[in-house]
Amino acid sequence: MLVVGAAAWGVIANMAYATSLPIKNVLSQEGYKDGEIKKLKPGQRLPSMILKGLNGNSYDVGATRNKPLVISFWASWCDPCRVEAPMLNELYRKYKQDVDVYGINVTRYDRLEDVQKFSRALGLQFPILLDEQGALFERFGGAAFPTHVLVDHHGQVHEIIIGMLSEQELDRKIQMLQKKKVSLRSR
Repeated sequence: MLVVGAAAWGVIANMAYATSLPIKNVLSQEGYKDGEIKKLKPGQRLPSMILKGLNGNSYDVGATRNKPLVISFWASWCDPCRVEAPMLNELYRKYKQDVDVYGINVTRYDRLEDVQKFSRALGLQFPILLDEQGALFERFGGAAFPTHVLVDHHGQVHEIIIGMLSEQELDRKIQMLQKKKVSLRSR
């Protein structure tokens, strides 16, 4: 019980520190009115939101692309995220020509140096983006880590998955997204 309490305190302390970080990383966003955050649901278009990557590049998450997108929201202190990271790396290597994969760290609940250590230690190959405000994460409900969002090649949210996925399950879902594109092309 003491160990669980200490671990929970560490997470709370990490979150308290992270929420005190300056907000500077979301460069632009669509769909906000009067401070209201509209939740995204399957079937809706992914909004344009530009996030900075760990590599210094800017990425428009909602940009028009001709291939599906897998987004994985994570935090460095999240054990299931650590377990899933090598699987995401493998799927990125397998599908990188046909599917974009973005790992989005919700830096509001993390520290940049921990994000960098996590990424280096696990040898992450896919782009790591920083959602410092947690604004995009909140658009998807912002309930838990990891949260996965599958977006089709038209930019529509196909599915939002809260919690860990097996490699086989995520692989199957990616293949379904690809088949959706193939079946739409053949019409």
